[in-house]
Amino acid sequence: MAYQKTEHIAAGCLKTDIKSSSIYQAYLGTCLGVALYDPSLKIGGMIHILLPEPLGDAGALFPEKYASTGIPILINQFIRLGSSPPDIKAVIAGGALVGPVSHQDIGLDIGGRSADIARKILQRHNIEIIESETGGFFTCTLELNMRTGETAINPAWEDVCKSQQDFPPPTLDDIKKTIETIKPIPQTALKIFRMVQDNRSGIKDITRELSLDQVLSGQTLKLCNSAMFSGTIKIETLTDAVLLLGEDLLIKSVITAAVNAYYNQTGTSGYSLCRGGLFFHAVGVAITAETIAKKTGKAQDKKAYTAGLLHDIGKVILDQYISDRAPLLFRNLSIETESFLSAEKKLLGITHCEVGAFLAKKWQFSSALSQVIRHHHHPEKTESNKDLVYIVYLADLLMEKFHTGHDLEKMQSQSIGHVLAHLGLTLADIPEIIDATPLNVMNTNE
Repeated sequence: MAYQKTEHIAAGCLKTDIKSSSIYQAYLGTCLGVALYDPSLKIGGMIHILLPEPLGDAGALFPEKYASTGIPILINQFIRLGSSPPDIKAVIAGGALVGPVSHQDIGLDIGGRSADIARKILQRHNIEIIESETGGFFTCTLELNMRTGETAINPAWEDVCKSQQDFPPPTLDDIKKTIETIKPIPQTALKIFRMVQDNRSGIKDITRELSLDQVLSGQTLKLCNSAMFSGTIKIETLTDAVLLLGEDLLIKSVITAAVNAYYNQTGTSGYSLCRGGLFFHAVGVAITAETIAKKTGKAQDKKAYTAGLLHDIGKVILDQYISDRAPLLFRNLSIETESFLSAEKKLLGITHCEVGAFLAKKWQFSSALSQVIRHHHHPEKTESNKDLVYIVYLADLLMEKFHTGHDLEKMQSQSIGHVLAHLGLTLADIPEIIDATPLNVMNTNE
């Protein structure tokens, strides 16, 4: 059988092609996936919908993110390729209430509203929906074989028969040895993290410190020239970066470059569901946390960005131990509906939050960062810096629900009502916050 390339369709993206041999795949949680196929012309396409409809003028910039504007674009692309809507078959999946479910999730019902809009648009164009599996409580994958038109809707991890007894948990000595052998975040970066957190250092101090580390400087400039930060602007020196990006964006690029290499020591068989999954998730949480901080005024945006970027550092240490256990971990989360941390504890004897807190102490992180790393799954347990912990918790929750497919994660949503109230937010603010995550950092095909 000939090799077929799998192409990941990221949230807020769509793709069509004719007579392609690829397999299109989307990881779906709260998001909705729609696959279309014209069997006579072998035209196929998929859209990964983030929200039901745009807020204000946002739809004009990224119409693919929304059911109301993205699905018509997908259909029109089929028509331009020569297809007629009555010849197109559709499959819909996703839109889950990713559990545990709170009454806020039910009230918001973003996935359900996206599915309703999708069905109405497809019916209006006389496109037959041959399969629809929406709702439920767990993540899934939607696949479209572009060669044959066959589709598959599967749990995000197939069930396995191995028992927990097949995988004895690592000892504390094992974990300590891993901490000593893993490549740490560079000392220059750790110092810059502390400089950002203590508010006493300016951009000149940070660039002076950065210039002493040629490797990190090079990584920073590379990231400065990526779509994530500068787009088409050519940046060749740190001075250029300050002038063209501004102080805040340069600082963000420095700390993002620093954690990139750290997170990318992991493979794709542990916590990460795709190449660079942990890093993409961390950046998404960082951007979302920054957005929440700006909207609420409850924390400085640079602090929120840094905290979001570092919240999962413990996963890098545990990744090699999760690798063989990942399907079992997912099965436990799906079937036993237990929390992510309790499932980790059961398999490994320790959680990524506990390991992360150890690293935070070892690397002399601020109390605020340490609290975020230790309590971002259960913000109600934090002893101090509640605003920052709550912000990162909410950002992590939104990333897990709306940008599924980067890493193995499950957030408890029972605290969301209390967190929203504490931050001065309501459910009506959630779509705007989700909308603020730039899609160019979430596309894992690049």
